[in-house]
Amino acid sequence: MDKLEAVQKTLRFSNSIREWCEKEHSVYFDDFDSENVDNYEDGGYGNLADAIIEDGLAENILDEDDFEF
Repeated sequence: MDKLEAVQKTLRFSNSIREWCEKEHSVYFDDFDSENVDNYEDGGYGNLADAIIEDGLAENILDEDDFEF
């Protein structure tokens, strides 16, 4: 699974992470794409995507063995 897929899977299956992302960052599921999840500059979502993936791992939504990045 690539980084975008990991973010999408986490947001799809975790209401708490999705609500945090929407309320705290005003970023929604459809706002993520294959380019901005790797963009760590202003306007990119790289740091946010990393935080979502870390939380997805902590909630056992994701498994480290599934990653291709």
